[in-house]
Amino acid sequence: MGATINSKESEYFPSLTIDSRELVFTRRLNGANEDFFASKKDSGQWNRSNPIAGDVNTTENEGAQNISQDGQWLVFTGCNRPDGFGSCDIYISYFDKNGWTEAANLGGWVNTDQWESQPCLSADKRDLYFASRRPGGFGGIDIYVSHLQANGKWGEPENLGAGINTSGDEQCPFIHAENQTLYFTSNYWPGYGD
Repeated sequence: MGATINSKESEYFPSLTIDSRELVFTRRLNGANEDFFASKKDSGQWNRSNPIAGDVNTTENEGAQNISQDGQWLVFTGCNRPDGFGSCDIYISYFDKNGWTEAANLGGWVNTDQWESQPCLSADKRDLYFASRRPGGFGGIDIYVSHLQANGKWGEPENLGAGINTSGDEQCPFIHAENQTLYFTSNYWPGYGD
């Protein structure tokens, strides 16, 4: 994507708003701290990427983010944080007039004392897909979905079952905007490699 987006640092986990005009991604700074950067498209060209505005970037790592299709919510992974339940948890930040709000741990049903990561929101922001190593799954890492309840809390996650999860690792869920097609990675299902 050229020098307006890329740098000498590592950039990864890109996500776009539905209108393809805002790109958010993770950049590893100085080989250690992960922060979010963003770029907006004007007249068909991407502007130079900058740290996203607001309070979501911290001295701790923020990574594996997904911006909601409307550009108003940002779900992401935070690891080894003081308010964490396990090694890595899922957090959320909301866009307001000052930029992105301070992150809130989704807690409750979503996060456990295990590893939760790689969240993805459905286009209507009612379903949260993510990868987890929690007990009771089919393999090492499984994909789960949690549904937004009427009270504004996320419900108990459901394992997506044997049609997707295996004795291997399934990760990186991405639900298409039509809410019918799920993309993910697997080191079990037939493929070209791992």
